[in-house]
Amino acid sequence: MKRKTWIGFGGGLLAVVGVATYFAAKPKDEVKWRTVKVDKGNVTQRISATGTVNAMVQVAVGTQVSGVISALYVDYNSLVKKGQLIAQIDPTIWQIQLQDAQASLLRAQAAYDFAQADYDRSKRLAADKLLADQDLDTKETALKTAKGNLVSAKATVDRAKANLGYCNITAPVDGVVISRLADVGQTVAASFSTPNLFQIAQDLSKMKVQISVDESDIDQVKVGQRAFFTVDSLPEKQFVATVSQVRLEPITNSNVVTYNVVMEVPNEPLPGSDHPQGPAATDPEKAWERAKDRLPEGTTKAEFLARFRARMAERAKAAAPASPRNAADRLAAARTPGGAGLVGGPTFSGNLALRPGMTANVTILTHQSRDVLRVPNAALRFNPAAFMKEEKKPEASGRPGGAQARPVQRPGGSASGMVARREDHVWILENGKPKAVPVKAGISDGQFTEVSGEGLREGQAVLVGVEEAKAASNGARPLGGPRGMH
Repeated sequence: MKRKTWIGFGGGLLAVVGVATYFAAKPKDEVKWRTVKVDKGNVTQRISATGTVNAMVQVAVGTQVSGVISALYVDYNSLVKKGQLIAQIDPTIWQIQLQDAQASLLRAQAAYDFAQADYDRSKRLAADKLLADQDLDTKETALKTAKGNLVSAKATVDRAKANLGYCNITAPVDGVVISRLADVGQTVAASFSTPNLFQIAQDLSKMKVQISVDESDIDQVKVGQRAFFTVDSLPEKQFVATVSQVRLEPITNSNVVTYNVVMEVPNEPLPGSDHPQGPAATDPEKAWERAKDRLPEGTTKAEFLARFRARMAERAKAAAPASPRNAADRLAAARTPGGAGLVGGPTFSGNLALRPGMTANVTILTHQSRDVLRVPNAALRFNPAAFMKEEKKPEASGRPGGAQARPVQRPGGSASGMVARREDHVWILENGKPKAVPVKAGISDGQFTEVSGEGLREGQAVLVGVEEAKAASNGARPLGGPRGMH
């Protein structure tokens, strides 16, 4: 029994010694770094924003006189020409004012004629010493007063004629009516402001997109840059625009400063539509450019243009509305909703892809570098210090990615005017240990960043993280990125 006890005790001691020897001989855990190679490629910097699509020229048509709208001759989507009668204010009151002004003019003319004759007679008497000089001066003053009244009466007549003319509201430009803000019988008051009756888009074949860009990004936007955008109605269609204007006017909202950027884009027909509508559709030259490749062989440009103009003339003749001949006809026509001019009138069929008011999801290409050294953004954010417990920390580990902030004095400033200058690093392995390599970071596309530096070359491995299992055991993760990026 005693012998068995000693044997058991000896076996346990051997097991303990074996375990201790195993753990003593086991190599220490090493950090398993994740690396990527520096490569060459293109980096494109973009700015994304949301804007609104509108016509290049959009005119608000209002009325300068007050009154009741007696007739409307156009409606939504109506095609109009410059100078075309589109609405009328009841002219009754303004006709009466004109008659009153003309009567006042007659009285002023009679008073002036009498004053002129009286002055001429008094002047002859004064020449014969039969009238005192003071009386002659009185007659001359009366003549000048009568002349002033006559000029004022003429101006009143002109003003009354102008107001009467303002009762006829005409289109200021060629275009399409995109909004009608009044109805027949509605009273409009133009005492303090000009009431708007219509919104007319001059040409829907070319549109503009207006976006707001934050002040931190506005210096990157330049006239002539390309932009791409989509609209909700055609999510698969990408439109190409060009930056045409970067406005200097700052817009402050909740302490956020933005600037308006305007882009131009040609309006394309809807998919499956080969015949655009609007002013561009009636242009013979544009029609020839669209159709020349599909015409029968031997068709000349002159023949095509002749047939095209003849077809347009027939359409215009068939669509031309009957012009009301007088006010009574206009009032009778106005009983038809929208006015008589709408019956059979030309309208915009709406087969263009972009419409005023659409929301555009815009991306502007601000900078592009081709065939440059680049690294994933994670390489600039990664900091190996968090994964080196017992070993000496690398020197350049004050910030994520090894970026350090050094005091820099402003030119001409004092020591108190210090600003932080960021120094970027990437990390490489040298003898199995992380080593910081200073680099100069360029533009970024959100995934890759352009880099340059003396110690950097194509194909070089840089650190971007550690293996997930080791990171989890240490309870640490790279600064500046989620755990899934290790």
